[in-house]
Amino acid sequence: MLRKLLMTTAAASLIAGGAFAQTATPAPAETAPAETMQPAMKADGVLAANIIGESVYNGRGEDAEKIGDVSDLVIDANGMVKSMIVGVGGFLGVGTKDVEVDYKTAEWAEKDGDRWLVMAMTKEQLEGLPAFDRTPYDPAAPATTGSTTMPAPAETTAPAPATPPAAAPAEPGEAPAN
Repeated sequence: MLRKLLMTTAAASLIAGGAFAQTATPAPAETAPAETMQPAMKADGVLAANIIGESVYNGRGEDAEKIGDVSDLVIDANGMVKSMIVGVGGFLGVGTKDVEVDYKTAEWAEKDGDRWLVMAMTKEQLEGLPAFDRTPYDPAAPATTGSTTMPAPAETTAPAPATPPAAAPAEPGEAPAN
């Protein structure tokens, strides 16, 4: 019996070994060539987020001086940028005076991948402009009627009568109910 068991075990091992030997690992699938990235098209325009907060300089050269920072943009009814609000003067945002400057007077300068705004003005010329008034651009306040109290609610039910209605006359032969 032991002999039969050893022979069947040996036969099973040989058969199983052959089965494992025949199994081949699949060849790796051919990888598609990587698509080359097309360079992004340069957009005709600029994001407002790239303008607001941008420093403004008085020239393109190494000796250019910072004359202010763009704090806001004024957009006309057609959706076009009409002017820039430039903060000038002050220290760390304290005492800064906002002035309005025509957007068309600013140009972008670029050197070594760095961009900045340039205006043909001095800091003194900017400081000499009148302070920008935001009031006309603020949302309109809701119209008031002059009264600050609400009107009393309108009556929707008829007033109750002062006296109860008279009882209907009794039929002849009936006693009045008490």
